[in-house]
Amino acid sequence: MLRPRFLDRPRPLRALTATIGALAATGALATAATIGASAQTGEPVSRVPSSACFGAPGHDPAVRCYDPALRRSVVPSTEDALLEPNARCTPTGRTRILFPCAFGVPKERAVAVVALIGDSHAAHWRAAVDGVAQERGWRGISITRSSCPFSKATAQLDRDARRQCLSWNRAVLAWFRAHPEVHTVFVSQHRGGSVVVPRGKSNQAAQIKGYLAVWRALPPTVKRIFVIRDTPRSSSATPDCIDRAVSRGRAPGPACALQTNTVLKPDPAAIAARKVRKSRVKLVNLSRFMCSRRLCLPVVGGALVQKDLDHLTQTFSATLAPYLERTVKTYGTPGTPSIPDP
Repeated sequence: MLRPRFLDRPRPLRALTATIGALAATGALATAATIGASAQTGEPVSRVPSSACFGAPGHDPAVRCYDPALRRSVVPSTEDALLEPNARCTPTGRTRILFPCAFGVPKERAVAVVALIGDSHAAHWRAAVDGVAQERGWRGISITRSSCPFSKATAQLDRDARRQCLSWNRAVLAWFRAHPEVHTVFVSQHRGGSVVVPRGKSNQAAQIKGYLAVWRALPPTVKRIFVIRDTPRSSSATPDCIDRAVSRGRAPGPACALQTNTVLKPDPAAIAARKVRKSRVKLVNLSRFMCSRRLCLPVVGGALVQKDLDHLTQTFSATLAPYLERTVKTYGTPGTPSIPDP
């Protein structure tokens, strides 16, 4: 089973499969020496505990992993989380409107190239996609723009932002035409955005149509499109609730959980993916590692899920890598052999 890469960035992912404890030899929850420097380099701001149940495995319905030592753990802290960046990504090939950056394995060692596209809700998945890329020998290219979904629908923004978003979407499609080596695309975006709605249509219907259209517009060199369902939304009261629970000796996850039907709303992109009959588009729904049918947890397996209202912490996102890899392995990806679990 693939193991997430929390701190030891230079090490190959396969070297971490023996035990998750090797990620933090001390077992301490010590904060990084210089949080500011950590944020600038794209590293997590906190060390992780040496537990196989840390993060998403602690809410894996198939395993039911539980470590009592993680009961009151919150990594990163609610305060440090605000400083934690998305996973490391090296700027490359900047254009007038696109700001691509590279992750995964170095170009000279890559067996294939994949892309991560969308708004800021795609960027927070980069730690998980990076884990898959490291395992499979992929070079990843991240092209994201805040508040701008990858869609043929027109985002409901102010005039300048709308114009730039439309230009960005056109430029992304042109980028793919110029990069036929990219065979697999991961897409995700904020489900709650609004678009310009044609007469007689709903906002959701217009969003679905926009997603379907932009996926069709990707060149045939893109063989697989993984649509990652959007994550649950938190509450502005959640950080204080978590801190109070810890100070009172309570488990912060259950103590501060929110109703699933309130914070995990339908995602138009996920609905669109279900409508596609061809095998090119696949839906990835990892909500079960954050939510049950009734409740969504703000802390899972000792890991803080969100750093703000609706963006994953890099720390928790990285723990989802094995489950994203499992989906990729199930559906297969062109150009690279399936990697069996060790």
